[in-house]
Amino acid sequence: MPRQPLFAKGATGLARIRPSAHAGFTLIELMIGLAIGLLATLAITQTLLVSEGQKRTATAGSNAQVGGVLALSTLRQSIQMAGYGFSSSPDSIGCQVQARFNGADPWAAATPVAPQMVPVVITNGASGAPDSIRVLSSSKNSFSVPIRIIAPGYNPALAGFETAFPIASVRSVAQGDLMVAVTDSTTTCQVFQASADPGALSQVDRADDSAKWNLAGYPDRAYNDGQFLINMGAFNDVVYSVGVRNTLQSNTFVLAADSTPSYSGPVNLFSNIVNLQAYYGKDTDANGSVDTWDNVTPTTNAGWLQVLAIRVAVVSQSNQFEKTDSNNKNVTETNPLWDVGADSLITEAVACGTSKCVPLKVDHLTDWKQYRYKVFDTIVPLRNMIWRS
Repeated sequence: MPRQPLFAKGATGLARIRPSAHAGFTLIELMIGLAIGLLATLAITQTLLVSEGQKRTATAGSNAQVGGVLALSTLRQSIQMAGYGFSSSPDSIGCQVQARFNGADPWAAATPVAPQMVPVVITNGASGAPDSIRVLSSSKNSFSVPIRIIAPGYNPALAGFETAFPIASVRSVAQGDLMVAVTDSTTTCQVFQASADPGALSQVDRADDSAKWNLAGYPDRAYNDGQFLINMGAFNDVVYSVGVRNTLQSNTFVLAADSTPSYSGPVNLFSNIVNLQAYYGKDTDANGSVDTWDNVTPTTNAGWLQVLAIRVAVVSQSNQFEKTDSNNKNVTETNPLWDVGADSLITEAVACGTSKCVPLKVDHLTDWKQYRYKVFDTIVPLRNMIWRS
């Protein structure tokens, strides 16, 4: 293609030919386009932020819900087994456990202290603080019921009667099992360790071993025909509480391979659990059904025999910090409420619409109004107490 000459001859002489101008944007057009792009970016960013915030809220709420359900399920499973191995004998319920390990009280410096032979103990938290729940049962997974002692009985002061408990049945007793000798609910019940498998013998042996559970001459009280032994295995003794880092934690009795007793110390189970409240369900009129709920721990055998159920609530907290909205309102303004029913006799319950509710304290937490909460509750029948008859 021939090149266009820079100069052309016209009527008036040579004239310079201007190259055709190229299309483009002015500075004003560029600034307007940039402003539109920034506004579009801002709109997209805000949409993404709102969407991501809703996603985080939903995810955190889901995590809190899963944690609350699992925490409640764990408590329910443990409480359901409360009293297994001993509650079928009413005379044992309420007696204080006493033992000697290596010549000393194994619970003297322990936390918690020596248990009573009761299925569940609720320790009430002061001023709405979380309660703790202690559950006791036999750890035997085969078979455990009170075993009757028969004549001539056990007597630490008589030769030939000081190292064996003659019993009516040796079913499920094995070497190493911790046995509890029971007189009645008002007398301390004493622990010793089966030193051998009974085999064909109708007796549980306790060989003197002062370095372990069988201090010479201990149990130091005679046990006669009609009194009984309880096979606790290794003691299923667990305390559930809410830790300082807002976790449901457990402290479990542990029996080492050499029979040394200890407690595990706080073990974190589920996070974001901020409150735990529990009540005893009591049958005060002996008709076989619960007619009152309270957190008053019984002090007598008759009082313990009224306890047929435990009512539990846990509060889980979302881990998503929520800012105040455009109206300066928080996602939580008051303590969450536990609906306990319109006919509830719980003294802490207050009117809430047509029902009654128990306020569950969370306002002791840092920035508590910036988090969401969920209440989970259940009623757990103490089946071993119900079935004892």
